[in-house]
Amino acid sequence: MIEMKIERKKVSMQVFDRIKEMIQQEKMKPGDKLPTEKQLSEMFGVSRTPVREALSVLEASGLTTSKQGGGSVIQATSLSNLMEETQFEFVDPEEVLNLLETRIILETEAARLAAERRTPEELDEIKQNLDAIRLSQDENQIGYKEDIAFHNAIVKASHNPILNQTIEGVTNLYEKAIRFSLMKNMGISEKRAQVLSEHERIYAAISQGNGPKAKEEMQNHLSNARKKFEEELNQAANS
Repeated sequence: MIEMKIERKKVSMQVFDRIKEMIQQEKMKPGDKLPTEKQLSEMFGVSRTPVREALSVLEASGLTTSKQGGGSVIQATSLSNLMEETQFEFVDPEEVLNLLETRIILETEAARLAAERRTPEELDEIKQNLDAIRLSQDENQIGYKEDIAFHNAIVKASHNPILNQTIEGVTNLYEKAIRFSLMKNMGISEKRAQVLSEHERIYAAISQGNGPKAKEEMQNHLSNARKKFEEELNQAANS
């Protein structure tokens, strides 16, 4: 194995990059198993926590998959993406910008309707998904599935089947956007706390039955996500 020590700055994302370099340098093939968490920790001179975070990012992006009994293996369909030199390797930037614009249009109104129409059971489902987001942060996971479930529960509570169908139609791209956005927050507690706070304010407005406030909070949350992505896009263009 190649020994590669790294600096302790955004450690999980540095580990993520080093694992990709290792795969390329060692010419690992689809189906090959990555070293264990413990082995990677020793190779990079870091604790197991950032290694676990990096492996979570790799799996969420589709580059690896968990193997029964422990460990991660390379996915055959992901090797071309793995070797790309762009920081937007998991998404089409232009498509994501369009998607986020569409989400702002649709989900702000969905939040307003959910505040006015949700049943006690639907409110409980939204709350459970919010709790799952909080737990994913505590366990240093990306939490993209929990984030998607939270938003989908709100759309469901709008009681508008056409709106539900429309959101389902962009699910694939939506998942990619969420993975990318949350992946950028890995290891940055302040940003993760901000996103959680935004979700909490959305839930609070829906719980209070305050439609205009729920719409406002969803607008703020999704606008921040779009702004963050545009900043990343500009940085990539200028680098």
